[in-house]
Amino acid sequence: MSSRKELMLPRSARGSSCAATIKAALEDTQLRPEVLHIVGAGDAERSMDFEVLASALPAKARVVLVGPHAVGAGKEPSEELLGPELRADLEVSVFPQTYQRFMACQEDLPPPQLVVLFHPGFDVHYFAWYSCLRHWAEQRVPVLATAYRVPGGLGETPQTVRAFLECLVGTGGGAGLWVMEEENPHAIEEGSFNAGYFVTLGSQGALPVLAEEMYWPLYQALQKLGHPFAPRVGYLDLEHEQGKVSSKNLNLLAAIAEGAMRGAQAGEDGADEEAARGFAAMVLDQVIGAGAGQTWLDSGFVREACPSCGAGFDSREWHVSVCPAAGKTALRAGEEVLVVGLEKVPQLNGQRGELRRFVRPKERWVVAVKGREALFKAANLKAA
Repeated sequence: MSSRKELMLPRSARGSSCAATIKAALEDTQLRPEVLHIVGAGDAERSMDFEVLASALPAKARVVLVGPHAVGAGKEPSEELLGPELRADLEVSVFPQTYQRFMACQEDLPPPQLVVLFHPGFDVHYFAWYSCLRHWAEQRVPVLATAYRVPGGLGETPQTVRAFLECLVGTGGGAGLWVMEEENPHAIEEGSFNAGYFVTLGSQGALPVLAEEMYWPLYQALQKLGHPFAPRVGYLDLEHEQGKVSSKNLNLLAAIAEGAMRGAQAGEDGADEEAARGFAAMVLDQVIGAGAGQTWLDSGFVREACPSCGAGFDSREWHVSVCPAAGKTALRAGEEVLVVGLEKVPQLNGQRGELRRFVRPKERWVVAVKGREALFKAANLKAA
């Protein structure tokens, strides 16, 4: 267990804005969650006004801060749950890794009754967020997401976040986008930080397994607002060099182009390779600047790709943190594994099998168990 000084920071203006925004959203929805997950947490979330937050939650409510920077930028992420600490009658824990790893490693914890995302950057990190958004929608977990308003009128606004969510999960009929507050009274920094907030509950329709199947509808929805949709494939930390926006940053160009090509080729009527490359070049020109697409085409630059899920990446370590083929431990075809955590067919738990291949359209591993092949989620497998 870590000390209070290591986990939390003194209250800050950003932290106070975050706490007040959660309280406002809870008043809007009349929710009183006993388990709250704050995902993508950083210094703002670590410096929240926990007294304000506690006034909107039941006594001894569990709050879990999840994110690679949840113990501070520059510190090594880990898959250890830190805490809990008692803060204003709330039990606060920290998991300093991605939510994908949280779901894989901490499945025995009670599920969240509310998930909070402060400035998640859906338009940039869509491919990293999608599996989480689909999971929360399927489980009908309410999700509170805030929007940033980029000074000068360029970039993300509450309107672009609303358009994204309306397109992704729909609205009306008791599912999808639930609360829409484009002007948050608790915004700070001249209305840019936590500029607006939105709450979703489930989805109007079943979301597809693969993120790229929603790429084109989202691209069109944001184009109507004059906002480019150019998410990167893989986990790209914008504080690192690979995330710096420049027409000379081939890692970034390739990450955006991979997402655009996946979107163009998705579905039965998807584009061919040449047309998909042309679309990717156009997207790069839109978001980076004229000539960026041709720079990428001429470079021939190709990122290293995961042998299991096929996604490109710049850092193998960061890729594992969001890879759909990663289970409780790293998994590779040909390895022997143990089946764990099955509820519907518990008699298979403890069985040994051999990994054959990862089927990305189903996000399942083909495993040979006692001479027969079956599909398993990565979360139900670990190295033997």
